[in-house]
Amino acid sequence: MIDELTKGEAPSLLDTEKANEIIRAINALMSSRGANGIRVDADQNGELLIYPSDGKPILRSYHPFEVIEVGEDKVIINAGLVNGLLPNSLSVDKGSGTRYICLEINGNADGVSSVQLKDEQSPPDGIPWKENGVNSSFKYPIAIVGEKELISQIVTTNLFFKIGVAAEIPKDSVSIGEYPNDIYFTWVQTND
Repeated sequence: MIDELTKGEAPSLLDTEKANEIIRAINALMSSRGANGIRVDADQNGELLIYPSDGKPILRSYHPFEVIEVGEDKVIINAGLVNGLLPNSLSVDKGSGTRYICLEINGNADGVSSVQLKDEQSPPDGIPWKENGVNSSFKYPIAIVGEKELISQIVTTNLFFKIGVAAEIPKDSVSIGEYPNDIYFTWVQTND
């Protein structure tokens, strides 16, 4: 809901009463479920979908990895890409209670090799660092779901991961010609 304005505190170019009239109309729409042949629903992002109530809602497009449906024992997501790869499945069996829907991403120094959709009881750890190499597998959360509802949509874009240097830690002792630091690598999510 949008809070109403207080007279004397509104921006100087707005008439407070007119602004509050608009805010009340928007709030009424947001809390409405429709009437007189019009249906009003909210999608997972809280955006309003307004359409005739003849049982034919307008088609909507889903974002990559957006949760489409949360059932008693299954979660269905929209297709999305990780480094150009689709997950092995677009649905996953889920347990009860609050669940974390994750992508298990596998790869090596050459890049990402496979992606699997997973249901987890607890949030995954961050992507770990590895000295002089890269972890071959990590989990990346895309959504949090409850028994039959979406709690939080975390990812709504295609993903790209590359290997990056996480840290360089000085060695205790170094031989002549030896690099003075231990290098730790990790997977980095980028927009590249």
